[in-house]
Amino acid sequence: MTTERFGTREEVIRWIKEVGIDNKVTVIISRSDTETGKRGRSNKIIFGCDKGGKHKISDSGTQSASKKCGCPFKIRSTPAKDGSGWKIDVKCGLHNHGLPDRLEGHSFIGRLTTDEKQHVADLAKRHVAPRNILLSLQDKFPENVTRITQVYKHKSVIEKEIRGPRSEIQHLFKLIEDAGYVYWSRKKDDSEVVREIFWAHPDSVKLLNIFPIVLVMDSTYKTNKYRQPLFEIVGMTSTELTFAVGFAYMESEQTENFCWVLEKLKELFVKKDMCPQVILTDRDLALMKAIEVVFPNSINLLCRFHINKNVGAKCKQHVVNDLQKTIDTLWMEVVWASDEVEYGQRLHQLEQACVDYSGFINYVKDTWLTPHRHRFVGAWINRVLHLGNTTTNRVESAHWKLKQMLGNSIGDMVKCWEAMNNNLRLQLGNIRASFQKSFYEVENAHVSPFYGYLRGSVSRAALRRIAEELLRVDYVGTNRQICGCTLRTSYGLPCACELGRYRVGGIPIPIDAVHVHWRKLTMEVELEIGEDDGSEVDMTAAMDELWRRFRSLDVVGKRALRSRVCELAYPTMTTLCPPPEKIKTKGGVKKKGKKPADYDVYRDPSYHEYVDKASQSSQRQSQPSQTSKKIKLSKKQPQFIVQFPNHIRSYIEDVVNVESDGNCGFRVIASLHGYGEDGWSMVRRELGLELIDKDRSTLYDKLFSNRLSAVRESLMIESFGSQPPEKWMSLPDMGYLIANRYNVVLVCLGNPCITFFPMTSSHSPNVSIYCIGFVNQNHWVQVNMKEGFPLPPVTLDWKKFRSHIATTWMLGFAGRMQHWQLLTPVLA
Repeated sequence: MTTERFGTREEVIRWIKEVGIDNKVTVIISRSDTETGKRGRSNKIIFGCDKGGKHKISDSGTQSASKKCGCPFKIRSTPAKDGSGWKIDVKCGLHNHGLPDRLEGHSFIGRLTTDEKQHVADLAKRHVAPRNILLSLQDKFPENVTRITQVYKHKSVIEKEIRGPRSEIQHLFKLIEDAGYVYWSRKKDDSEVVREIFWAHPDSVKLLNIFPIVLVMDSTYKTNKYRQPLFEIVGMTSTELTFAVGFAYMESEQTENFCWVLEKLKELFVKKDMCPQVILTDRDLALMKAIEVVFPNSINLLCRFHINKNVGAKCKQHVVNDLQKTIDTLWMEVVWASDEVEYGQRLHQLEQACVDYSGFINYVKDTWLTPHRHRFVGAWINRVLHLGNTTTNRVESAHWKLKQMLGNSIGDMVKCWEAMNNNLRLQLGNIRASFQKSFYEVENAHVSPFYGYLRGSVSRAALRRIAEELLRVDYVGTNRQICGCTLRTSYGLPCACELGRYRVGGIPIPIDAVHVHWRKLTMEVELEIGEDDGSEVDMTAAMDELWRRFRSLDVVGKRALRSRVCELAYPTMTTLCPPPEKIKTKGGVKKKGKKPADYDVYRDPSYHEYVDKASQSSQRQSQPSQTSKKIKLSKKQPQFIVQFPNHIRSYIEDVVNVESDGNCGFRVIASLHGYGEDGWSMVRRELGLELIDKDRSTLYDKLFSNRLSAVRESLMIESFGSQPPEKWMSLPDMGYLIANRYNVVLVCLGNPCITFFPMTSSHSPNVSIYCIGFVNQNHWVQVNMKEGFPLPPVTLDWKKFRSHIATTWMLGFAGRMQHWQLLTPVLA
């Protein structure tokens, strides 16, 4: 209660709410009116408790709740008759409920003030996580009782206010236009759905024309809710920093899609005859074909890193553990061969080492060396001006930085563009700073007069490479044969023999000895247009022709032409719409407790990573350590164990069940091989490849005879769901394929119990032993056995068709197989 008078209604409202909060009461305006001169209208405000009113009971069955409890609290405020201001009259000062200790979580008190809303907006613009925004609010405004829900709501309000009535594509085009980007898009035939869209930052276009020598290209995934692949193109500055050239969202990764993107890239070059000298990619055949079409004069190199990883993975599959390291070393010597003579010698050494592993050496030759050696072997690429770019690590690193900015893969194209734009702003700042460092700062190693002409005119990155090459002068001298001149041909920098001649002559390194790429230390330049290129940007003739056509058309034709011109003139009014969100159809129901990863931005493991994991897993199985014994196994499943022979049950440590969808057998093999249970489709595919392997095709023709086509059909599936019985894994047919493909010993516990050894390789002491069990007459499970468990006999067909060297498997495991034979009659 108070006798104070207030000048305005706003002062009354502010005072009552503040006093209410001080007393842990939330006061709201129940009813108000304003005098308008009409009968019955007068200035008044009626306040009440937020718990006033009746609780409405609903039969919806939901967990809805209400704070209404019929609280009678009531205050009336009206202007005093003497004109001294607004007065307050407490009609009922009682509450029929208790008062809270604190006001956290209260929807009304927790509303954001104007200053708090601005603070949220500033932090949201910088992509600060909502939880961190809330913590910042609590630090800056100690009395704040806002909950994180209010932060999310206000972020949503901000986004809606910024976008307004525009569609996603309209808003995207507006942002692109405002930022001065160069962009193109095209739609699907007979549809307004975007098919591809390509954009490039204006400073990226400038950098591309300044540093056009080497471009690195690659696609990445899991960046947007439409699941469209993102194609990214990057280049390298004179300071060896990466800059983004352009981005493209594509409908698919076919040659035609890549050709469209590369054609738009070609239009970013100011001069018609300008094109990249080197384009570095992965072995994507569609992209490589598109590069041949659009940039026929460019040299397409392949990423050494991914090639070496794939070859290493294949080596682990085909070659015994003892020889893997040796063959990896020989392979690297082939890749790094400095000339064609050395290449031939190194390849011959590799062939001699792999004489017993024809599958591996044929893979290396047919997949890599014969068709692509000129794209990654040193003997050929050392003659190419690649500026040190022999892997796609630059674009892979750019993918990672972008995904760090994105945070998840459920954003639309606007969110993706904003992340790219923010990344570019940071990137361009670093590039400008690196130019200034090279221009103003001198490293201690470059103080010598020998670098006098280069300091301040050549990037520090180039000077470092020259300083490293200078160390070779002492044993190279001026001999070109010993030098090899790789730095000159691959980097455009003076090599050791050239530096030796300058040192002998007592002259500093001339500026002309350094390629012009390393001498560009600014991007604040006007791009030069060729003599014949100016006509391409003159629209006078085109506009005159457009007016002539417009005047010659009837009303309908003029409307159609006008709409097409408006699409170009007013891109923010476009009728284009984004592609429909794709529904994930692959994969079964996730196991309970398994963390979903549908919306993360990080890539799935590569093929070679699956193989590395499998190799590590097999090594742990073959060489158990003290730590491996501490691994907690899943609980034994007695309903499965009782279905195995009595004499083997005591050797069973654990039985691991898998999903029963017709792929259970392949799931077990995938799990044992390190692919994970969900890698069953990879096992099917690899067994299918094994069946047509030309090195063992004769073996399988004899082994399966007229059943060969049926075995092949059982591995081929039409969908990823449940499979019919004819697609299930069956033994002994699949047993032979598994043992041969993965070079493992496969043991089956069931009726009958069988052992499958590889049929074309010799015994290895560190071989992995996969044990599986057949239960319920229709299901496969993984069986983990104790070390040294007895092995059941092999099949008659294995003895009949195995190679001569495969006999060593029987000799190597003779003791364990005899142990099985001794146990069986005792229990019979």
